[in-house]
Amino acid sequence: MLLLDFDGPLNPHRAQGIPAGYERHEIVEGDRSWVVLLNPQHGAELNELFDLVWATSWEHGANRLLAPRLGLPTLPVILWPDRQPVRRGSWKTPYVAEWVGDRPFVWVDDEVGPDDQASLGDRGVVHRVDARTGLTAADFVALREYGNSFAEKGKRPHH
Repeated sequence: MLLLDFDGPLNPHRAQGIPAGYERHEIVEGDRSWVVLLNPQHGAELNELFDLVWATSWEHGANRLLAPRLGLPTLPVILWPDRQPVRRGSWKTPYVAEWVGDRPFVWVDDEVGPDDQASLGDRGVVHRVDARTGLTAADFVALREYGNSFAEKGKRPHH
């Protein structure tokens, strides 16, 4: 599984300007609106990798508002009942651990690090993405390498 955060990896919200390959989009739903930066190639590249899962605070909104713009299908969503601070690492980590169980995964997020990897152990890989650049070609190389590693260990889920 590839657990996907949106803001940071797919929407480089800390970028200065619009990074190469990205386009500005305004999303409107009811009386709310958001401006996001999206790379139209990301959907096709992500669809070629693992089984995708939203691990974003957009929750089900990611399927309604974001997936169609990226060419992604409706994905499973990890829900966050609350956002309690944790002693170390991301507030998402306990929910990710519960959701993945013992299944292999890669978690792509801009607010993760070594503490999250330590908490999750060797079940999967925590991959940090810079929120100034979003996913880059180097990130996609790393994601493919993780997938190959899972396949070699006989752990890769079906695609």
